[in-house]
Amino acid sequence: MTYDDEKKLSSKKVKSILKTQCLGHDFHFFEKVTSTFEKTKECKVSHGSVVCARSQTNGRGRLGRQWDSDEGGIYFSLILNPGTNAHDFGIYTVICALGVQRALEKYLPCYIKWPNDIVSEDGKKLCGILSKLEFSGNDTGMINVGIGINANTKSFDSKLSYASSLRLILGDLVDENEVLSLCLYEIEKCVLQKDREKLIKDFSDVCITVGARVRAIFQNGDEITGICKRIENDGSIVIDKDDGTSLNLNSGEVSVRGIYGENYV
Repeated sequence: MTYDDEKKLSSKKVKSILKTQCLGHDFHFFEKVTSTFEKTKECKVSHGSVVCARSQTNGRGRLGRQWDSDEGGIYFSLILNPGTNAHDFGIYTVICALGVQRALEKYLPCYIKWPNDIVSEDGKKLCGILSKLEFSGNDTGMINVGIGINANTKSFDSKLSYASSLRLILGDLVDENEVLSLCLYEIEKCVLQKDREKLIKDFSDVCITVGARVRAIFQNGDEITGICKRIENDGSIVIDKDDGTSLNLNSGEVSVRGIYGENYV
């Protein structure tokens, strides 16, 4: 079997194997887009809609970073409409990261690097997630969750020494339709989970940031170092700084790296 047949992303196949109640049933598929994040603005979307593409010409990660988006990856935006809870938006990053980690764990051991990267056992980035709260008119807001998974990516730019893919680690191709369907299924289970404390505990159990010595780099260039003590119920982290004080940080404020500046974000 070659990559060009059954393992390549296909709208028809995704829909045929999808096991969700809602997520992905409204499925918009494109060969190439600038970014699925932007493409959602051209599609009629609602809670559970998915906009997916085989490649992106202008994919973006957190803090405006370029995201390599060649064919072989899985690039999609998921629309969630949490209603009046839209402003409590950090928890939805937790929800999606945990769902994707659970799906990819069916292929290989992997973990979450706070707030929203999925990494392999040796810290190689397999997936990145970018969430944005969007409004139109007087509505309560929808969350646009952009997810990029290195599924069958066969090579990366030499500058991206921290990146890898399921294909490279496993030594074999994976079925992209199955990976996407599993992700939507596991994310939906997390969305439907009403026990927030359990969600945070489950997230913390697979989060390599918790208990680690980290460097938090603010958007203005300032840095602090310390130990990440825990994940709060809103998805933020608490860092015990080297000067003995504690600081609470949310994902929009900082980029968190290993103490030596390891960069898998």
